[in-house]
Amino acid sequence: MKIQLNGRGDDLDGVMPEARAIGCFSVDFDATRPGRLSSNRVGTRNAVELSLRYNIPMTWAICGKTAEEDPFAYEMVLRSGVEHEIAVHTYSHVDVSKCSAETLVEEVDRCISVLAPARRPRTFIFPWNREGHFDVLARLGFTAYRGADRALGTPQKHNGMWNIPPVYYLGPLSYGQSSLIKKFIALCVASRSVFHLWFHPWSIVEPSPEAFAADILEPVFKCLDERRREGELELVTLGELARRLEAA
Repeated sequence: MKIQLNGRGDDLDGVMPEARAIGCFSVDFDATRPGRLSSNRVGTRNAVELSLRYNIPMTWAICGKTAEEDPFAYEMVLRSGVEHEIAVHTYSHVDVSKCSAETLVEEVDRCISVLAPARRPRTFIFPWNREGHFDVLARLGFTAYRGADRALGTPQKHNGMWNIPPVYYLGPLSYGQSSLIKKFIALCVASRSVFHLWFHPWSIVEPSPEAFAADILEPVFKCLDERRREGELELVTLGELARRLEAA
């Protein structure tokens, strides 16, 4: 696992109260491969329930086609009781690095039309983290994205948008690694930087949804909540972090 250092904790001065570290989640809600709708729904339910239990807002990057195919799972996010952010993940999970600008605009417009969010999304999550067309996305009003490279530090502005890089991906290989994830959280707290965790709902159900929740999700959510209660960290969405960075 390669994680680069990016920026300094001092860069967060004026962005977070009392110069705390920042914690954020992004969830890629897409089940475009056959057979993933069921596990996507189960993983969504578990993530929504834990986010409500610990009052943790998350950025949900919604693929419009998946929301159409399983509106019940999408409604779980909308009705969760936590102020989650709805981000755009294109309509059909298109490779933005290869598609035309016209196709991207069509994909974004169709996705937003399907999702019918309360407010226009400001965060864009690239399918497969394959980046491109930043000028188009900025023109469409997006201000934040998740970069492809893992990094500890502070977000950097790139082509008019804030790159909020991930630190760790939750998937089958992270099972049994809660202690390692907690060390990353501690490092981000000590350096007053950003801890950005991301996952797919279908990636958090093995070896079973219950086992993954007990072994990884619950300990990590609890750790973040405890750090927040101790005043060491604040939990925000990617869009909210970008808004504060713009205002700083």
